[in-house]
Amino acid sequence: MKLLLLAVVITVAFLPSLIYVIWVRNTEKYKREPWRAVMRSFLWGATFAILISLVVEILLTFFYTNTFELFRGYEFIAKHKESIDAIMLAGIIAPFVEEGAKAYGVLTSKGYIDEVEDGIIYGSSSGFGFAATENLLYEISALLSGGIISWAIIALIRSIASALLHGSATAMTGYGYSSKKIRGKGSMLHGYVVAVAMHSSFNIIASIPIFLAGFHSTLVYLVPLIIAILYGALAFRYIRKKIRYLDTHFRR
Repeated sequence: MKLLLLAVVITVAFLPSLIYVIWVRNTEKYKREPWRAVMRSFLWGATFAILISLVVEILLTFFYTNTFELFRGYEFIAKHKESIDAIMLAGIIAPFVEEGAKAYGVLTSKGYIDEVEDGIIYGSSSGFGFAATENLLYEISALLSGGIISWAIIALIRSIASALLHGSATAMTGYGYSSKKIRGKGSMLHGYVVAVAMHSSFNIIASIPIFLAGFHSTLVYLVPLIIAILYGALAFRYIRKKIRYLDTHFRR
């Protein structure tokens, strides 16, 4: 029974991201990317990118926490500690580290990038791989602490909002790389900065309930959730639209 439950949890965490990968890869009409290369980027995001992010974020959080102790005496910082922590950890540390770790997923398949839209596909694949494992960790935690109902809610929300954001953000890093490689315009660094900005703004939106912890209203939780879901959906729609456009207008 426990093995069956574990299998269900893993499937629920990974299946949405795999569907998104298929969706994005098949958005390209001409000269679609080989599955072995797409899955290589996906697996990088699901394994090494997660491990690298975990280690680096722990180190940076430790450094931040110990450095922050020096400033606890200031009234403003002491009063707004939770909000400052949320901005620092979710809005700065996590986006910079995670987008950097996911970016290498593009390079694992760089030999297959011979069209501008290819970078978007490999970037998103790495991002979706990362999202799958991250969602698995969050969903296991929800199951252990809150039971089936909590797990189901977290799984549903993260499968839509977080997964779409991770894939769409890293797609921009890939787009920066392929644009530079194929057309000599832009850069991977520029794409990475855009990815970090997307990731950071999404995390800050998701952290609004922390900023408004004093307000006891359902809207404090519901509105940011709706915005986060729309954010992920619109970002995903944008990268697919970009792939279609590039695939049609810039064929080599």
